[in-house]
Amino acid sequence: MKGSTLSIAYQASAIQDITRRLHSFCRALDTSDTFNFQCRLVVAETLNNIIEHSPKQGSSEFIQVNFSFWRRQLILSFVYWSPLFKPPEATVCVARTALSGRGWHIIRHYMDDVCYNHWMGMNTLILKKHLP
Repeated sequence: MKGSTLSIAYQASAIQDITRRLHSFCRALDTSDTFNFQCRLVVAETLNNIIEHSPKQGSSEFIQVNFSFWRRQLILSFVYWSPLFKPPEATVCVARTALSGRGWHIIRHYMDDVCYNHWMGMNTLILKKHLP
């Protein structure tokens, strides 16, 4: 299993660095440009939502981001302290004017498996995408 674990502050400025690192990670796996773009879009959207909706925004605490590759799939995990939230289940059709739910729509559209868990004040989001 190949992988990389990073910790970033609850600041939007950290998103670009993570997506650059993911780009390099995917390139090393010889993935297609489309696969690489979709994964970077999902990571950027996920981190943007974590930071935007978190009471920790701007704090000195960290979000742990992990990229790994196992059994021909990219596994992305995000672990962070935050109150429990209920991910919307029905995000297949999100109106263009909807104020919420677009992030989940993007995540579910591009990823093959989405798993969310909350335990002892910590959110864990695991996303998987199979290589074509």
